[in-house]
Amino acid sequence: MMVDLVYVILPVLFFSLLTCARFLRDYFRTVCLAFRLKGPPALPILGNVLTVKDFPKMAELGTNASQLYGSLFRCWISLAPFIWVYEPNHLKIILGNSKSSKKNVFYSILHNFVGAGLITNNGHKWRKNRKHIQPYFHINILESYIDIFMENARKFTRDFDGNKKDPVNITSYINKCVLNTLHESILGVPVDEDSPYRKGEVMLTQRIAKPWLLLESIFNLTPFAKKEYHQKVSLHNYTRKVLERRKIEYDKSSLRCLLDMFIEIADNNKDFSDEDMINEGVTFMLAGQDSVGAAIAFTLFFLAKHPDVQRKVYEEIDNLRTGSMISVTQLNNMKYLEQVIKESLRLVPSVPVFSRVLTEDVKLDEHILGRGTNIFVSPFITHRLPHYFPDPLKFDPDRFSQENIERMHPYSFIPFSIGPRNCIGYKFALLEIKTIISVFLKQYRITLAEGRENYALSFRVTLRAAGGIWLNLHSRNDDRQTDLKRQSLEP
Repeated sequence: MMVDLVYVILPVLFFSLLTCARFLRDYFRTVCLAFRLKGPPALPILGNVLTVKDFPKMAELGTNASQLYGSLFRCWISLAPFIWVYEPNHLKIILGNSKSSKKNVFYSILHNFVGAGLITNNGHKWRKNRKHIQPYFHINILESYIDIFMENARKFTRDFDGNKKDPVNITSYINKCVLNTLHESILGVPVDEDSPYRKGEVMLTQRIAKPWLLLESIFNLTPFAKKEYHQKVSLHNYTRKVLERRKIEYDKSSLRCLLDMFIEIADNNKDFSDEDMINEGVTFMLAGQDSVGAAIAFTLFFLAKHPDVQRKVYEEIDNLRTGSMISVTQLNNMKYLEQVIKESLRLVPSVPVFSRVLTEDVKLDEHILGRGTNIFVSPFITHRLPHYFPDPLKFDPDRFSQENIERMHPYSFIPFSIGPRNCIGYKFALLEIKTIISVFLKQYRITLAEGRENYALSFRVTLRAAGGIWLNLHSRNDDRQTDLKRQSLEP
């Protein structure tokens, strides 16, 4: 009996020690690299968490990163070193090859909330589900969502029928519109009062600010863990109920929402389970809400701030939209609107930073980043590199003209990430954003509310404007009547 026990314990002990030795080796290699790189001053124990949790400070740091530190810099999350990578040539090496890196510890935090979906998975599970889902984001299938986009865009516009005089915090209205749109296009049901997607908060930023909470054993002792667990259970139970209803109503000849398409995948692939459908449904719902809402809000802000750009966008929309409905072809032909959206995403990417851990040694210039190195990739920093975007703080949609895009480094603009693990839903998101903005601008000319000519950034997984985006709305019909009166008075 004792001999048998020894044969069980010794291999477990050996592999545990081997794993520990590899971890320590990778850790000390990264520490040695961190000491050779420049970076912001760090506090004992806390490291740079006070800077990381204060996004205005991080924004200032990011804007000047290349001038201050060169092509790489380091920061510390408590005792853990992280290397910031933002040069497009470096990003191509890391993001262009799915074997070079994988999601790291921060995604385990998201895993606690959303489950095992495309955002949080690695390896075989990610490749399998990505392969199954990818065909359902072809442009021909995305066209079936346009009616849902249009109907909710019209509801969004009608929300302001009785309120055109006072400044409006447009952010809350946009978020409501986006939630309704996603609820119908992903889950196949309208939002109701019981929907848990109306509320909920990922504890990511709070846990980075208090790095001891990154340890699950400590976090699980806090009230935050209980709250997060109940939110996850609520999201998954609600999505499970909707899925069961969709299965009963399922008609293969008429796929109305993403859950219907998941059911079709499951019918044809035994390795795509109910749990996969639920996890991916929750993932798509949560990934789309804040990111799309923020993109629309900031795009409207820049349009309000630059009336000449707004006028040009309106003329394009007015020329292309000849009827009450809109087609994918018309949306794709809104080239200047797309330039404006991309320039807004350049200045304020919805996801300003994401993280990876290297799974193999990578050489970036004269530096070797070893296997196990944790890195931050920051679209916010990359999009403000002056050698790729001259005068980077200036809002200039012409940066994304066809001529300029052809000269652009493919890894210099990464609002939806890039490479094999890019955002699978970016075409869906772009069509949704274009539809909502085009319907809204068809009805309203917008200006910035007095005293709200600038915004302060806040960060909670996605970037947002602290206090919202405040706009004045001017009815296009009123503008036309004013123009007609003016013309009638002219001699």
